[in-house]
Amino acid sequence: MLLLRRIRAFIVRDFQLALSYRVEFFIRIIWILGIVTTFYFISRIFAGFPLAQYEQWQNPLTAWLTGMAMLNYFMVGFSALANAIRQEQMQGTLESVLLTPINVPTVIVSSSAWSYVDATFNSFLYLFFGWLFFDVQYQGNLFLALSFLILTTLCLASIGILSASFAMVFKRGDPFAILLGAGTALFSGVFYPKEMLQESLGETGGKILSYANPSTHGLDGIRGVLIQGKTFSEVESSFFILLGFLVILLPFSLWIFGRAIKRAKREGSLIQY
Repeated sequence: MLLLRRIRAFIVRDFQLALSYRVEFFIRIIWILGIVTTFYFISRIFAGFPLAQYEQWQNPLTAWLTGMAMLNYFMVGFSALANAIRQEQMQGTLESVLLTPINVPTVIVSSSAWSYVDATFNSFLYLFFGWLFFDVQYQGNLFLALSFLILTTLCLASIGILSASFAMVFKRGDPFAILLGAGTALFSGVFYPKEMLQESLGETGGKILSYANPSTHGLDGIRGVLIQGKTFSEVESSFFILLGFLVILLPFSLWIFGRAIKRAKREGSLIQY
């Protein structure tokens, strides 16, 4: 209950800040609708192209919308905490937050909680607008798709903790956000079938670039459920690969973040940015 109250306090604070920019909220809705509409007309161009060999791309619009919705969520996963740390640094409040009697996991969850709420709303809009205006249909077990989303987000959030650790100590020049952001967009199959990458770079090189990124397995699982209606037994390999990523990344990232906080406190650099 104490953890929930602390998370709620952070969410209320960030919500009140976001509420002061109401025009931006409506612009974002229109922007997402514009993106969905653009993908719809682009998908009509590809109607006659031979995409039948790519199972999840029978309907390019559905593949793009699920990809964009998940990309939006995944990007928040590995950037939310680092952005929160940077904002606290620039506002001069990071030292005050870290000197309060709360532990590291609470700081991590609370600081990025609002970003996930915001990302959930934005991702929902991609899927909702596709269904409402362009008759995009989703199938399969929604709970299973949600499980993939949570698991993938936790994996990317673990990398985001490493990103935040870098920002905590070095302030600028975070390499994780650049590498993972580009890797997620280019190599996980958001905008085109990942098989095309393997065809262009060779099967070995393409698979290494694709499958070394947790978002590839997460997007495969989510699309397999929502687009193809697959059951757990058909997507269990992606599920357990994600679980393996999480078991390795989460403890390591928490350990690194704890050391980064101790170093910043020791050097007195918490208020620097």
